[in-house]
Amino acid sequence: MNQEKIGKYISEKRKQKKITQEELAERLGVSDRAISNWENGKNMPDLSLFKPLCSELGITINDLMSGEDVEDNKYIESLENNIIDIVNVSNKSKKKKLIKIISIFTLIIFFLFSILLFNNYYEFDVKYDSRVMTCEINDEDVIFLAKGQSILNAYHICRENNDESICFIHTTVNVYNKQRSRWEYFESMARQLEGKKVPFATGDTIQVSASKIKVYYTDYSIKKVEKATKNELENIIKKSYLMCESK
Repeated sequence: MNQEKIGKYISEKRKQKKITQEELAERLGVSDRAISNWENGKNMPDLSLFKPLCSELGITINDLMSGEDVEDNKYIESLENNIIDIVNVSNKSKKKKLIKIISIFTLIIFFLFSILLFNNYYEFDVKYDSRVMTCEINDEDVIFLAKGQSILNAYHICRENNDESICFIHTTVNVYNKQRSRWEYFESMARQLEGKKVPFATGDTIQVSASKIKVYYTDYSIKKVEKATKNELENIIKKSYLMCESK
């Protein structure tokens, strides 16, 4: 099926009938851009429009599919070829629809898998809690300990401020299963520890080469502390918790 040939044929027959693209579009209930695309060979009319289009142009569907006036002695042969072309176009259309359906289905499966994965792994910021967090300075080592937490991620950064080394600590807790979150979340852990033996502990050791050291626990992320300006750093210090300092 030659779209360009069919397009030229539609244009030729429309002009013979002295119908403008706008008039033909109005009669068929489509846009004049659609008519233009047909005649330029960019698109084919929808199958549902074949009969009304042919009626307006005074041609047969066989003529339309052939892109020319079909002679009587070639009518059957041309009709058979056009039927085969229509079937092939229909099959291609079905394949495109099937590919779209498979693509959408794949995206849905990926989305559901992502949700499932997210629901089985969480990383929460941990707020400061004096009941389970301790800090001490031993020579040039800062020892931070979070009691009662087995899967804690401890992050730190040290910055110079007014001839002092200011160290900031921030932690996150991993929750691998949503149903376990009441136990693994830090506040619940602290409540379990009140009056009970500490089952386990997680911590970090920071080496600092400075005579004056202050260690703060901050609820801000370490990245934010690292990028903070001097004024922003002063504000972060005010909102952080002094855990220990050198004597």
